[in-house]
Amino acid sequence: MDTQVIVDRLQRFLLKLDTSVFEEMRDDTNATIPALIIAAIAILLAGFGGWFWWLAQGYGDAGKIFWQSVLLGSIFAFVLWAVWIGVAYVLLVNVFHYTADIQRMFRACSFATLPLILGLLMFIPGVNLGVGVAVFGLFFLLMDIGIQVSVDAQPGHVIVSTFIGFIVFCLVLSVLVTKENVLAPSVFAFRLPATDLSEVANALSSFNRLR
Repeated sequence: MDTQVIVDRLQRFLLKLDTSVFEEMRDDTNATIPALIIAAIAILLAGFGGWFWWLAQGYGDAGKIFWQSVLLGSIFAFVLWAVWIGVAYVLLVNVFHYTADIQRMFRACSFATLPLILGLLMFIPGVNLGVGVAVFGLFFLLMDIGIQVSVDAQPGHVIVSTFIGFIVFCLVLSVLVTKENVLAPSVFAFRLPATDLSEVANALSSFNRLR
């Protein structure tokens, strides 16, 4: 694959918001490996965003969170991104009875992961949750576009398939965050302190009832 071609497409998408690159990636049989690399890097950078947020909050265990959330969490998220596409593929082919090529879907959807890079801004106080939600909202929107350009299907069927895949993606990553481990990147790391605060609130409520 000509690296300059990929760089040109990245520039057009990031600087000009040129979504025609989705179709170009879809049709470029030499771009499958670069597409996977792009997705992996974007997801990894999102993991760093969650880690920076963790450091800014001063929660501690930075090394553990880096290993679990940034490294392992990014691997899990990359796999689940692939699962998301696989779920959409299965639904579109087996439920809605369209013809689809999963490699074309992977290539087109690779650029949909690029908004995750904005997750690096989640460390900014006061807007971190908003940044996280906005990033994943844009991620879902572009995944829908990527799948839509990859499969000749009704938009409603594509949205349903994309949304179900997104639910699987989010639910599994949420489950991977527990009191002991944070095996999910980016905004999913928010769940650990939220869980701890919920337990504290429940403990205080029980104490007050005993009084």
